[in-house]
Amino acid sequence: MDFEPIILNKVNKVNSFKDRLSEACNKSSSIPEYGKGRQVTIAKMMGVSQEAVRKWLSGEARPRANSVKKLAKILDVEYIWLTLGSDQDAVSSYREASERQDAGLYAFVSYIVNAGGSVAFNKDSSDTSDLMVIQKGVMTKYSVTSANSYEGGGQQFVLKSQTSGVQTVCAVKYDSFDVAYDFVHVPFEIAAEHAKSGKDYIINNLQNLKYKEK
Repeated sequence: MDFEPIILNKVNKVNSFKDRLSEACNKSSSIPEYGKGRQVTIAKMMGVSQEAVRKWLSGEARPRANSVKKLAKILDVEYIWLTLGSDQDAVSSYREASERQDAGLYAFVSYIVNAGGSVAFNKDSSDTSDLMVIQKGVMTKYSVTSANSYEGGGQQFVLKSQTSGVQTVCAVKYDSFDVAYDFVHVPFEIAAEHAKSGKDYIINNLQNLKYKEK
């Protein structure tokens, strides 16, 4: 049986990391002005080539997570802000998402915050939602599910029954990017059917976004 998905949105694969890096460098007392040794200084502090730093600053490439953490420490900024971008008020939400060790949930929080919404994590065990989102004055509860396995180019999701009013979202990851996802809303009745049957919810084609049962 085929289902038509509702695609909420995706984290932009072309992000403004270079702009946040430039902003952090401009505010740092230990980093020279652009054109006055910035590239050389960062390369020495990071232990990498000047060419690597040039690509970071120009947006041609993005450093790996460990390098971003080191950069954040050198520049005295939040790693989460440098990685995803947000105002500092959103950092606590990112921290809580990261503590749950679910990259899909982490990315979904990033999407919501950058879209102007606010997030509160559910601490009520009687409610199956992961978080409550408020956008344009409307509150919605979400349960975010990441793939439990990858097979033949597809992604498999184990869905669970939700309490009333909780929306199920599958975080569909792009392999080519660290933090790029599509967020797909699964209708309540379909999530309940899969939870009851124990069948995985499989996304087979990221290009055409066709979703079907196993």
